[in-house]
Amino acid sequence: MKAYSLQLNLKLGDIEGNLKKIENYLSNVEENSLVLLPEMFSSGFDNENLAIHAKETPKIYKWLKQVSEKRKLTIGGTLPEKGKSGIYNKAFVIDNGQIVFKRPKVKLFLPTGEDKYFKAGKPTYPVAETSSGNLGVMVCFELRFPNISYTLRKKGVEIILVPAQWGLSRKEHLETLSKARAIETQSFVIVSNTTGKIGKVDYAGSSAIYSPWGEKLAYIDKDEGLIEADLDLSSVYRVRKKIPMDY
Repeated sequence: MKAYSLQLNLKLGDIEGNLKKIENYLSNVEENSLVLLPEMFSSGFDNENLAIHAKETPKIYKWLKQVSEKRKLTIGGTLPEKGKSGIYNKAFVIDNGQIVFKRPKVKLFLPTGEDKYFKAGKPTYPVAETSSGNLGVMVCFELRFPNISYTLRKKGVEIILVPAQWGLSRKEHLETLSKARAIETQSFVIVSNTTGKIGKVDYAGSSAIYSPWGEKLAYIDKDEGLIEADLDLSSVYRVRKKIPMDY
């Protein structure tokens, strides 16, 4: 199975421009593939205007469902979504035209004030059974919490998706933690980050795809672009059999 990670330089608040760019990249992926988009890919963290951007999210879901169904794709990412208590940074997975997974980001990043604009989700970490395998999600800052990856591993995850907007000053942390999560869960890890300056923040890039053995199968440093790798899910079970960790 082919898997892709898209690394983008977003324009803050420019939903139309950002989606047009994503549409162009999606046209280059193979059918029957898995594609991960960055965290908050529609608007970026244009926090003062989140209520406006959240109103566009249903239309974006509709468009992605159409793309997914037409191209037989599994697509993951996060979008701002309004709930009863406020706006959530909602992770999703769309598989062959259907939304099969949603959960709000639980661990909000306090240094940038996410907690002032978003509501945190409840600490439940489901795994979605999809045509691309058993998928779990760790949204950006959540990558720092090994209890989350441990929970996903216990629930049978095969591929961990990490949609992110991870800052440049913590670039080495992103690379180290991504590899560590792959090794400790014996799962594939796919990271889709933003890059360059977006608003007032410089982002780290370093999107990558890691194997269950911790090998770097694909990587992009600072450029914008699409990376890809072939994932053989049987390798997950070969690694887990070689080094049993289920006791």
